[in-house]
Amino acid sequence: MAVDKKSRYAKSGRVAWVRADGSQVELIGLTPRPARAAIFAAVATDTDRLDTLATRYYRDPLKLWRIADASPALDPFDAVVPGTPVQIPPDK
Repeated sequence: MAVDKKSRYAKSGRVAWVRADGSQVELIGLTPRPARAAIFAAVATDTDRLDTLATRYYRDPLKLWRIADASPALDPFDAVVPGTPVQIPPDK
């Protein structure tokens, strides 16, 4: 499985998995979430998503993972709930 060398998963271990048909695939092993302290909280609107928030605060939608890492209860694949505070960490 090819992973971009700048990806947070570039140095993650790989795990072999066998499909029901007997073919083997390589998966990325579990990677711990880095601890990120937020510097402020933004209140989500009805049009916000993690990528739009990342674009607004970091000018890069691919940095949505920084925002997801700052909130242990927030999964990057979940929707942002309007009216709730979203923790925004520094761009480091």
